[in-house]
Amino acid sequence: MKLISSLLLSIALLITNVANATIFSIEDAHVRATPPHSKNSAAFMKIHNSSDISRKLIAASSDIAERVELHSHIMSDGMMKMRQVEAIEVNANGSAILRPGSFHVMFLGLKSALVEGENVTLKLYFDNGDEITVEAPIKKITTKKKMKHN
Repeated sequence: MKLISSLLLSIALLITNVANATIFSIEDAHVRATPPHSKNSAAFMKIHNSSDISRKLIAASSDIAERVELHSHIMSDGMMKMRQVEAIEVNANGSAILRPGSFHVMFLGLKSALVEGENVTLKLYFDNGDEITVEAPIKKITTKKKMKHN
């Protein structure tokens, strides 16, 4: 009887762990390095959803800034402007790419400069209750512009 109880408890724990396994995976997470006294930065990554149901990234948090928000860029009055968004869709069996000029995690009110080579810990929260902790390296990100020569 004791053996059966132990076996049933083990099976229940195994099922619970499988049910709580996340359906999300994160690739190429990184955070933009900042110059001294800069108050804002952003995190970029690819979020993959391995389930058959579309899900949403609904929030993020980190202790490196006073506020952490989800953002995107929109065209308004002929100018590209950054705006907070409520969620970022991650399609079923698909991915959402967070990159400069598009969706990203925004850090507002940085508590210190973000130095290339160090890491940032951030947490991602999804609409199905999943939470993922991400260790993202800080990288220097430069924009490459093609110059036209006449």
